[in-house]
Amino acid sequence: MEKRSGVGRTMLAIVLGLTTVLAGCSTDWIGSAEEIVSVLIPAAANLVTLVVTLAGKTVTAADLATIQNAGTQAGTDLQLIQSLIAAYQKADDTAKPGILNQIQSAINAAQGNLQGLLPALHIKDASTQAKITAVVGILLSEVQSLAAVVPLVQAAPSGTILALTAKSAARTGRPNAPLTAAQFVASYNSTLTAKTGNTDLDRAAAGLEIHLHSRVARWASAGVLK
Repeated sequence: MEKRSGVGRTMLAIVLGLTTVLAGCSTDWIGSAEEIVSVLIPAAANLVTLVVTLAGKTVTAADLATIQNAGTQAGTDLQLIQSLIAAYQKADDTAKPGILNQIQSAINAAQGNLQGLLPALHIKDASTQAKITAVVGILLSEVQSLAAVVPLVQAAPSGTILALTAKSAARTGRPNAPLTAAQFVASYNSTLTAKTGNTDLDRAAAGLEIHLHSRVARWASAGVLK
């Protein structure tokens, strides 16, 4: 009984944590999504930078072109999401459902680009393959989790998101909550810069960490800070 009670408390904590991100007034999820996308954009760009640095060493010209194309397209999709979130903030209630549909489409496009990337690669160096797989995996997981937010916003007003999330938790055992922007930055940087023993790879990854800046700082810098 005590064990079951502990599991119940853990599940409730997970649900309440997810609800903090998704519930409340619409600006709650907007603020979280805005920060997440603001770190996904440089994360995708730095993946491309890493591969460019390794070109001719452990990455072939063909793989370089594949990653550049997918990474650049994913970055374009994320920038579109960012602009759509800004438009959503200013839109009236009649326009918001249509903008949410556009956000969902852009997220799906970014997800598709990242999902198709790894199967298309033919990197023979094991450490480089593992590094790129891990970094792409973090990006893809966060985009997929962000995609799960939009249907909740579309399906119900803020007051009923807790009930929907609780039902999802009971069914799946784990709500598909995005990492916070700060958590994503920490995970991405840790994975990117973890030492592999491959000198070229470790040198290329050094200095490519991403940083989280507040919305006020990004606004004050006219978008220079991400």
